[in-house]
Amino acid sequence: MRYFGAHVTSAGGHQNSIKEAVKYGINSIQTMPTAPMRWALKDVPVDQIDALVNEHKGSGVEKLLLHCVYLINLARQDSQMFHLSKMSLVTYLKYAQTVMDRADGLDVLGVTFHPGSAKDLTPEEGVKRISEGLDWIIEQVPGRAMLLLESSAGSGNVMGDTLEELAAMREGAVHKERVGYVLDTQHMFVSGYDWRNDLEGIVSKIDEVLGLENVRCFHLNDSMMDFNSHRDRHENLGKGEIGLEAITALVNHPKLKNIPFIMETPALKGGEEMQAEIDTLKSIIKE
Repeated sequence: MRYFGAHVTSAGGHQNSIKEAVKYGINSIQTMPTAPMRWALKDVPVDQIDALVNEHKGSGVEKLLLHCVYLINLARQDSQMFHLSKMSLVTYLKYAQTVMDRADGLDVLGVTFHPGSAKDLTPEEGVKRISEGLDWIIEQVPGRAMLLLESSAGSGNVMGDTLEELAAMREGAVHKERVGYVLDTQHMFVSGYDWRNDLEGIVSKIDEVLGLENVRCFHLNDSMMDFNSHRDRHENLGKGEIGLEAITALVNHPKLKNIPFIMETPALKGGEEMQAEIDTLKSIIKE
């Protein structure tokens, strides 16, 4: 089975993310169970999580990825920012672990987040700060739920635009067995990884530097921005600079066949445009 899907809303109830998956015929979803631009500092009520778990039964949804709030920055020296980031990730990691404990047959991939910007630190200090944050968060939430570092576009002081830097964040953590990666195709493209002309080289590099077994998901996005531009702007599949030919080759690479591909493209706002985007993805995936 191939695992594919899209970011879906949980607005109106956490069970709605599962309903969206069924509506659009996808088996893998990413959702954000709290407001994206507010710190997530309170545990999500268990009855809301149970609503998702109950809706999942018989739905055919196989994979769930949780995307933490956009405010996260583990690379900052500022103690308040560091603390709020850690506590929000603790909230999400608890959510992930609770779903894992209660939902049979649902693979909770983990909690993905943007590592942050080392605005007031050197890159090396930023990596160390992130690793320390990862360990503290994991120690607050016993279990198996994973934190997943997302690759970045790398503008300014943003961390995680190279595979080597992502690897250093994980390697610096004591609890690295609960740290993995989500690789964003658009972010990598604008950071100098050319899917169009070097697919084999990139896949080999991912395996060499990160280990493919540690890559839990790909965010599948075309790019509105030019190669190596370090600008984060997603585009619909086949409408951007990466192009449908390169995206098709990527999603069907034999070494990546067991990794879910989850879209975050502009079309995913619901309705016919979202269905057309999902149909495009279905049309290029080969079993």
